[in-house]
Parts: sequence; C-alpha cells; structure tokens
Amino acid sequence: MPTRLQEETRKLLQGGAAAPEAVVRRGMADITRRLRVESSDQAGEQRAHGRALDPLRRAVLSSLGESTDLRRAVAQLRTLDAGAAKQRLALPKGTRENARIAMSSIVVTRVPPYDYPWSWQWQAGGASLNASANRNTGGMSFSLWNNGNDASAAAAAALGIYFRPSVENGILRLWSSPAFNYFWWTICAFASAHSDGWIGLYVGRYTLAGGFDGSPVNQRISLWSDDSWWSGAGSHSGSTSAYPLFAQFNVDSAHWYALWVWCGGSVHGAGWGTFSGSGAGARMSVAVPSITWELF
Repeated sequence: MPTRLQEETRKLLQGGAAAPEAVVRRGMADITRRLRVESSDQAGEQRAHGRALDPLRRAVLSSLGESTDLRRAVAQLRTLDAGAAKQRLALPKGTRENARIAMSSIVVTRVPPYDYPWSWQWQAGGASLNASANRNTGGMSFSLWNNGNDASAAAAAALGIYFRPSVENGILRLWSSPAFNYFWWTICAFASAHSDGWIGLYVGRYTLAGGFDGSPVNQRISLWSDDSWWSGAGSHSGSTSAYPLFAQFNVDSAHWYALWVWCGGSVHGAGWGTFSGSGAGARMSVAVPSITWELF
C-alpha cells in the first residue's frame, strides 16, 4: 500500500484529487454510444450474411437428407457449445507492482485501488452476458454467449485513473502490462458464428468544467477474431502474465484526463435447430497490477 506521503505527493503531481466518478461516467457515454452502434451494425452484417447463405444451406441440407446421422452430429455440436459455455476463468496472477514516483521526468505508477471502474454490455436476441470491473482488486472481466439463440452480444470493462497536467503543454506517455486469461469458441453446422476479443488503452479528455472533449487514445488490440460459416473454429484458450500496452499523446492544463486500461469483445450465433445451427462465446479475465504515466 502507498504511504500517506506517497499519496499526497501523487495527488499533487496528478493535479489534485480525482474528479468525481459521476463526471467521468458521463464522459464515457460517448464511447458507450460508439460501441453500441458498432455492435448493432456488426450484428446486422452477420445476419445479412447469414440470410444470403440460407439458399445454399437449404440446398446442402436437402441433398444430405434428414438422416439420423446428421441429427446426431448436430446434437453433439450443440452439446459442445453448451459445454464450452460452462467453462470458467480464474483471475490471472499478474506481476506484483509497487506504487512509485520518479522525478527525472515526472513518472507516477498507480496500483489498486484505482479511481474509476466502468463496464458496458449490449445484447440482441436473448444472449447471455456479463461484464465487471473492480477498482479495489484491479480485476476486470467479461463473458458472452449466444445462449443457444439467434443472438448477438458485446461487452467491455475498464479501470481508470485521474490525471491533470502540472504544465501548460506537455507530452504524456501511458503504459500498463495487464495479465489475462481468455477462452473463446465458434461451433457451427451449416450456419454462421462470430467471436472476437481485444485489449488496450483508452483516454478521455475533459474540460475543467467537466465536459467531455474527445478521446485522444482509443486503442483496441485484437487478441482473436473469427468468422465461421460451416464447421466453426472450435474452442481456444490463451493467457499471459504481462501484456505490454503503450500510448503517447499531447496534454494541456486546460483539460484533465481519465486514463483507462480496458478490454472487450463480441459474439454472434444462429442458435440451434435439428439439422443445423451455431454457437459462439467469448470470455476474458484481466488483472491490472499497475498503470503508469510519464509527463514531459
């Protein structure tokens, strides 16, 4: 835990006490709108592609016939989809970090508790979903599944800190090395499915009166992205103890900034029928041991 002197010094260097969470959340309404539009548009494109493939799917199924073997194979795929949805991810163990301050340039490393948690989720068609962020532990996660329905879902989660420059104009470097576990799947039988996941940094810029004034950093680094149309990609998992994230941007004393580490993803599946269908899911658990900024 930071000492009282470290906390007082950090507050001085970051430009005072953190702005109220309610003000920051109002600013996040902008990225919420953009994520909602992106997710809705993506779901529409996936459904349109599925409709375009319907004649081909019907022709293939007609040539195969409604056999017992086909019925059994689709049932087995549906069972695999439901089984994948029961997988749970543990919070990864990241490297242990200490709060610190360096004065060659001004460098501040923050560790939990952070100033702000944030999460967002969207679904259409009856998908199963969840997203959360815990400022005290530095953990965040999301879980998405089309839930056996013709459904789409998207989610994001973030942890952030406050910063106000102590100089009229400067350059800020921002970095973090979160640890994470992920698990995703697309399972198909003559139908489409999609799954993707990402991680990155996001910066919200605010006027001194608290009005949102743009996002100089909106970083989303793809960890996986799969579009399957006939047989699916199966299930996949991965992990890392430290994934380096970095951004650099201009700052000025007429604004303050919310500096975030965030993650997110989306899925789409057609649901399951007797002779065709698809399922898709995405899960991610992230530990953010520290967030560091350097002011020049």
